[in-house]
Amino acid sequence: MKENLSEIWEKIKHFGLEVFAFVTSKIFIKNFAGVIGMLIVLFFFTTTWLKCYTNHGEAIHMTNYVGKNLLDVKDEAKTKDFQIVVDSVGNTEGNKNLPVLTVIDQDPKPDALVKEKRTVYLTVKKIGFEYAELPQLDGSNESFDVYKKQLMLKGINYTSLYRVDSRVAENTILDVKYLGKKITNEVRDGKYDKVPKYSKTPLTIVISKKGYGNTNVPNTVCKTLSEAKLILENSNLTINFEADQTVVDKDNAYVWLQNPAAGSSIRFGEQVRLRLTQNLPDDCDDFINELEAPIEN
Repeated sequence: MKENLSEIWEKIKHFGLEVFAFVTSKIFIKNFAGVIGMLIVLFFFTTTWLKCYTNHGEAIHMTNYVGKNLLDVKDEAKTKDFQIVVDSVGNTEGNKNLPVLTVIDQDPKPDALVKEKRTVYLTVKKIGFEYAELPQLDGSNESFDVYKKQLMLKGINYTSLYRVDSRVAENTILDVKYLGKKITNEVRDGKYDKVPKYSKTPLTIVISKKGYGNTNVPNTVCKTLSEAKLILENSNLTINFEADQTVVDKDNAYVWLQNPAAGSSIRFGEQVRLRLTQNLPDDCDDFINELEAPIEN
């Protein structure tokens, strides 16, 4: 039994000596060092390549560009190697008071963790106005309550004026004006050009209202039609006119007769009928001279 154990122990010692001799041999040490070196090189190459490809470990917080001018944002983005892509939008209810080229939105959002050379998508208020077509007055939207909703949906600013007119229902649109010019007929025909959205120069809507009581008819004889319109509108009276064969320019034609006569008492909103001729009537010279004559003390 002892001999067997001794023999086994000798074999173990012999195997250990052989293993020790092998791992301490120059060939083993040389090959082992080569394998370790190769693993180190492979690990270094792999981690370095991944870092260069994905910018691993270079995550930074995204800058907040909202509210800044696009030109300033581009300069700032260069310092972080961000690529900027711009999408522009016109005037909306939310940005109508912002200067042009102001950043409205961005992706990625502020403070998000991103890597260098990331593409940043910006929404910017563009230069100039965005235009909208005026809703056509087609009979179904003659009421101001209906028409103003259509204007609001299109982003068209407006202001309203009231004029007494007993011929139509209250709150009916009588005229549409823009930049001081009456464009009612063009809007009814659907032929007026587009207007800027959210413009500081609003559309003017003239709306009817019922008049109560009477007023004296002003004198429009010897006035041009454009002057007579202004006088009668200021008196909350409506106008109807008939031109003779000489008239080629209605606005600059002269009133030679009106009905009711000047000084008559009629209800607010009622109609004054005018007769027009192209040239100043002969009896108007005396009338004008009376107005311009100096007052004697």
